[in-house]
Amino acid sequence: MNEHDEPAFAYPEITGYYLSWLASLARLQPEIDTHPAALAAVEWLQTITSFDHPPATRYYFDDSDDWRNDATFTFDLAMMCRGLHAVRGMVPERPRKQLLQKLLRHVLPPGNSLPVFINARGELPDRWSTRPGPFQLKTAAALLPFERHPAIWSTFYRWRGRILEEVDSGELHAAFYALEGLMQFAISGKPEAIHEVANCFEALLSNRLEELRFRLETFVSESGAISFRSGGYRPTHFNTWATIFAYQCFNDTDIPSIVLCQLPG
Repeated sequence: MNEHDEPAFAYPEITGYYLSWLASLARLQPEIDTHPAALAAVEWLQTITSFDHPPATRYYFDDSDDWRNDATFTFDLAMMCRGLHAVRGMVPERPRKQLLQKLLRHVLPPGNSLPVFINARGELPDRWSTRPGPFQLKTAAALLPFERHPAIWSTFYRWRGRILEEVDSGELHAAFYALEGLMQFAISGKPEAIHEVANCFEALLSNRLEELRFRLETFVSESGAISFRSGGYRPTHFNTWATIFAYQCFNDTDIPSIVLCQLPG
């Protein structure tokens, strides 16, 4: 959402998060009917996905140009796959499975190395999200339910034990991705990885949790919507994934109904 409370763009990656969250919400608060929202999200992903062409990174509602659309990021595809896996039983099975197969065709590489992006159509800026790094643990972990592809496990072996070495302590976005992915591997057959998760958490976050929670509160508007940027910065950029993650942080708010009623998938 922009500063005029109008949709700025739709985000397939976040639609994957949205599906995962809807599935979780359905279990935790069954009185909320999440099925129509889940079906609408799956149907939208269907319209932008084919065996030949994966979804773009962002779909703007104006003529905005964005470098993120100059490549297809495997992380985004993996989050869509994870969301589709989460809503099995909540949406019709055949279209869900067909869409999942199309996305897996794009995200799983022919070799043993999981690329950060595919289909590059120009030079991308040098950022943590455009070069290989421990954050790819989350990409690989999201694909664990589907098949034992060698690239999934080569990603684990490449980056395990290297998170503190490779992640900038000031870039918590990438650090959280790495720790979440490593945790998923820990509960999927590599329990020893939990020790690295604990050590990294202690090193990166142990003295910052209250600070981070306080800072997060400044992003919450009076309506309950969450901005990608704190108050005073423009554009406001209210979005679904920021709201989802804030809900997971606060846990005891009434944000779910706000998201379902006001924010796009």
